[in-house]
Amino acid sequence: MRILIAEDDKNLGYLLRNELEGSRYTIDLAVDGVDAVLQFISKRHDFIVFDIKMPKLDGINALRIIKKLDPDVPAITISGNAGQGDMAESVRAGAIRCLTKPFQVSDLKEQIEKYYRDANGNDK
Repeated sequence: MRILIAEDDKNLGYLLRNELEGSRYTIDLAVDGVDAVLQFISKRHDFIVFDIKMPKLDGINALRIIKKLDPDVPAITISGNAGQGDMAESVRAGAIRCLTKPFQVSDLKEQIEKYYRDANGNDK
């Protein structure tokens, strides 16, 4: 499964990639919303994780663009400083969930795996 992580905090992006990458996941990193959209166009990811607050193009608007390209791609948003309104807006834009920083990487991984179990109707 190819996952796109859009996170302007490079240290967190690298941490997420290192923790998620392995036999089940291939991780691509984007540092802002524009980079994320361009990478999605060129590689078509199976899952997206967006920071809500990013330079150039925020995660909510990047998600809206990507959802126009592929309405079925699942996405989770993350944020450390977004208010409840931003979190709700990210869900309206198409995110299946919004996680608040700090969060456990295991929680993110669990949410990704739960989505695929539920979508495929099995308990892998």
